[in-house]
This record gives sequence, structure tokens and C-alpha cells, in this order.
Amino acid sequence: MTRQSAGEGALLVLSLAALGVVVGALTVALDLAVDGAAVAFGTYGWLGWLLPVAGFASYGAYRALRIDFSWSTARVMGAVRDGRPVPVSLAPAIIIGTSLTVLCGGSVGKEAAALQMGAAASEPFRKYLPGRLSRLLPSAALAAALGAMLDAPLAGAVFSFEALRRRPQSAADVFAPVATALVAWGVTGAAGVRFLVAAPFLPDVAALGATGGAALAGGVAAGLIALLFCRALLALRKGLARLGAPVFALAVGGVATALVLGYAELFHCEGLRAFCGTGAAQISVALSGGGLPWWGFAMKAALTLLTLAGGFKGGEIMPVLAIGACLGIALADGAAALGATEVARGALAVAVMAAFFAGCTNCPLTAGMFVLELLGPWALVISAPAVTTAFLVARSASLYPTSLPR
Repeated sequence: MTRQSAGEGALLVLSLAALGVVVGALTVALDLAVDGAAVAFGTYGWLGWLLPVAGFASYGAYRALRIDFSWSTARVMGAVRDGRPVPVSLAPAIIIGTSLTVLCGGSVGKEAAALQMGAAASEPFRKYLPGRLSRLLPSAALAAALGAMLDAPLAGAVFSFEALRRRPQSAADVFAPVATALVAWGVTGAAGVRFLVAAPFLPDVAALGATGGAALAGGVAAGLIALLFCRALLALRKGLARLGAPVFALAVGGVATALVLGYAELFHCEGLRAFCGTGAAQISVALSGGGLPWWGFAMKAALTLLTLAGGFKGGEIMPVLAIGACLGIALADGAAALGATEVARGALAVAVMAAFFAGCTNCPLTAGMFVLELLGPWALVISAPAVTTAFLVARSASLYPTSLPR
């Protein structure tokens, strides 16, 4: 190894470590801001009527920061794959926008917003490395942001390859996302940021066969609904785009969501409000085998479609996981009604949650790694058939065009 290559290697390691610290710190900031907004919405339900105002405020923040409002997770990932720059000011902008959306009842998450934030944070570091090494930083930042927010750093690293349809060409290609994700995960862990407080999955051996069969059927259902969800979102976005300026789409999406919530309260259906926000509460209940209304997955999907199609800022991944978890509980209830009482509700929720994520993102390996890191090997055993099936059913559509086969 020459002195120059050794120096470049050391500089790369330092850059990846520093980037991991920065992405971890920004992830903590995003987590605190969004969780605070969710608490405020839960306390003051009337904030839901202000969702259009939150959209206009987000639009104003982007304009003040001189950023094109059309920056989305899909656009950021396309820029990373093609080697194009992502504006640094997108990091504070997406934190502000996501917090405002959740504050007023929009159904968005933190994870995909973290992807945008991470890619933006990588830009200042790129100037310190030669071109062949600087290209590693944006995808490493994606891995760090997703891994830190999901509490699954290796899943974040896998996602950085799978979602961008890249194959590692060298050891550095593998080292960069793994190292950065582990550093960011360490920062968020030290700050107490956790996706879920979940124990390793320990199955009921007697129910394993029935649950596995139900999970396979759940994979088919998850794939079909994922296909419908992705295509519906694309159609709604295209339809609202015809209105012209983004503020018109924000107005339509915001007013529609506010009216849904308002009329739900008018007719004493206050439970619908629980399906606003990130969906973390539904995931926690579902994975523990708790009870959720059978229509929960449809309501979460509808609120998410309205919010995202309207152009409100925030992430897609947590709502997608929540929709899948709620669908798993609905299928478990259906199986119980048919007499299959031995199906493990929590296990089925895990499998269908992972399957729906794989169907919506075209990232089955990420889904499997996420389940493995979060809940252990038995959860992966139950989930693998469902994930594979959902991926095969829905592989022609995705929330992220970069993850579609080229």
C-alpha cells in the first residue's frame, strides 16, 4: 500500500465516522421534533383542522431556505444513484416540514425523512475526498439515517444497495455504509432513540405451522395491497399535480384529511385520530398481539395516501410498516373467525408488516434483515415466505423508482 492510498484510507475512515456522528445527531433532532409534535396533536385535537396551514408553512420554509419544494425521498435517492448533489439545507427543511405535518395530524413517518436529511448532510464531507471515494458518502449516509432511525444498522446498509440497485464493487463499498450506520446507531442509542422496545421473538412451536401458512397467505394479500397502494399514490399525485402550484395540492390534501377527522369526531368515531401520525402506536400494539380494529390497515392507508399525495413533507416507511402490521392483525382475526385459533397474532403481524414493506419498496432483503435485527431469527423464519411472496406479487411497482429493475 502506498503512502497516498494509506492517507486516503485514513481520511475515508475519519470522514465516515464524522458523517455517522452528524447523521446520528440529526436523527435525534428529527426524532425529538416529530415525537414532540405527535404529543401536541394528541393533546390538542383541534390542530387537525390546521393541516392545510401546516402545508403552507412547510412550503414557506422551503422557499425561505431556497429549496425546490419538489424534493422528495424518491428524488433524493435518484440524485444519490446518479451522483448529483443534494442541497445541504434540505436537512433542516425536512425536519421542519415533517414536524409540521405530524403536528396537524398528517400520516407520515420519520424514516424516509431521515433518508433525505442524511443525504443532504453528506454533501459538505464530499469535498474532502477524491471522486472515487466521495461517491461512497451519500449512500453511506442513507444507510446511517435509516439504520439509526429503525434501530437496525445492518438493514440500513442493505437498503443502501438494494434500494439503489447497486452491487458492491470493492471492500470500501461494503465498509462505508456499515461503518457509518453503526456510528449513527451508536449516537442515537446513546441518546435513547429506539424504534420499538421489542424482545426477541419466541414462537409457540405448536402454532408454528398454522402461523406459517397464514403468513404465506398474508404475503399474497400484502403484495396485492402494496401494488394497489403504490399505484393509487402515483395516480393521486399525478391528478393533484394538474392543479398547478404545490399549494393547491396541499390545500386539497389538507382539507380532505381534516374533513375526514372532523366528521369522524362528529359521528363519535374518535378512534380514527389514533391512525394519524407515524403509526408507531399501531405497530407496538400489533407486534405484541394486541387488538386493533379490522379496518385499521385501510384507514391508515387512506390517511397516508391523502397526506403524501397532497405533497406534505414526511416519510413513507413508518406508515407502510403500520399498514402492514394492522393488516396482519386483521388477517389473524379473520383466521380466528374461521376456526384457526392457533395462529399467533403477533407473529402474523410481524410477517405481514415485513411483507408489506418489501412489496412497497421492492427491498425484500432489507425487510428480512430488519426483522432479524429487531426480533431475532425465529421472526425471520416466519416472515421470509411472506416477504418473498409479497415481493414477487408487487415487484412491478414501488414507492422508490430507483428500486425498480432497470
